[in-house]
Amino acid sequence: MRQRGSGAEVVVDGHPHEVTGAQAAIVVERRVLVQLRPWPPGWELPGGHVAAGEDAAVCVVREVLEETGLRVRVRAVVGVYRWAGLRRNADVVYLVEPVGGQVRRSVEALRVRWVDAATLPRTLFPWCRLRIGDALATLDGAAPVLRTQPVTLRHVLFFGSTLAAAVVDAVRRFTRR
Repeated sequence: MRQRGSGAEVVVDGHPHEVTGAQAAIVVERRVLVQLRPWPPGWELPGGHVAAGEDAAVCVVREVLEETGLRVRVRAVVGVYRWAGLRRNADVVYLVEPVGGQVRRSVEALRVRWVDAATLPRTLFPWCRLRIGDALATLDGAAPVLRTQPVTLRHVLFFGSTLAAAVVDAVRRFTRR
């Protein structure tokens, strides 16, 4: 991995791609750890922004520890995900395995939980479904992918309405007690 510009370079299919974010697919027994972010609110993979001059793999290990309390080891690159639409940068997703620590909540992860492909939270950020599927495929031996993921006003509004419905449902369940 080589540094360029304000992000890090990750090689996929023999070509370097600049990334500004790094996420971890922490997979244990085909279950993936997701976390509930406070803002914007929603479930997603642990990770964060790559600091200037920082290697993306180092970033993901640091972010996972800060957000979840787990020490992890990078196993493979799942893929590079370029944004199209409202965002214009790219993220790398790594397949990682826990090597120590204990899962806990943090300021950036209000809740954490293990999910499988069939039990993803309905308020999981839309782009994470594909990333989780790709991580499970990587676990099975698939090569790293290069994908472009759209983020348009339609995506934001649809996700916002899903999130609002989840909040209303939770309030209804709480008030029925």
